[in-house]
Amino acid sequence: MEQSTQPWSAAILVIVVLLAAIPIYALFRIWRGRPRLSDEERSEAAASPLTRLQRNAWLGVAVGVAALGTIAVLITIYGVAEYWNNDSFRLAILGLFIGALVVCAVLLSASAAARKKTSRFDERDRLVLAQAGTYQIGFVLISLAIWLVALGERFHAEGAVPMVYLYLMFGSIVMISFIGQAAGILLGYWFGERFGQG
Repeated sequence: MEQSTQPWSAAILVIVVLLAAIPIYALFRIWRGRPRLSDEERSEAAASPLTRLQRNAWLGVAVGVAALGTIAVLITIYGVAEYWNNDSFRLAILGLFIGALVVCAVLLSASAAARKKTSRFDERDRLVLAQAGTYQIGFVLISLAIWLVALGERFHAEGAVPMVYLYLMFGSIVMISFIGQAAGILLGYWFGERFGQG
């Protein structure tokens, strides 16, 4: 039975890697197509104050990384079995996870609401927000590939992955999706300051 599952694992891994390559290729195309700014234009762009979208993105990355890091440290210290068997520990982790998701969702929706209400949300902000999804997809696919390879290697001999890891994988991918959206916004502004908007 193990021999019949190995080709499927390899095929899935190849598909995941190819899917992860799509946003990397898109980022490369975006980067190559951007005009280069002069030193004066670059310093002027870098000196401009943070927009509300940037501030919310920084906060989103900070909250997401802090929550994900805290959860990872707690599960590393206490173990996966403790997470699965101890209801109070699992609920505390779940509370931290849901709290971070709510904060990230509020920050991103506040950015979207600001876009509709204010005229200070210019074409640059719209372009950055439109391209943030490319980065988000890249973060999610790379994280998923890492989970699949790590779990496949760890539980190859057993032939099955314990259910607890599927919960952890799902939760981390959702959190990484929010982090990827916020990081995509920050990367969009960073590329804009270095190379201009394409």
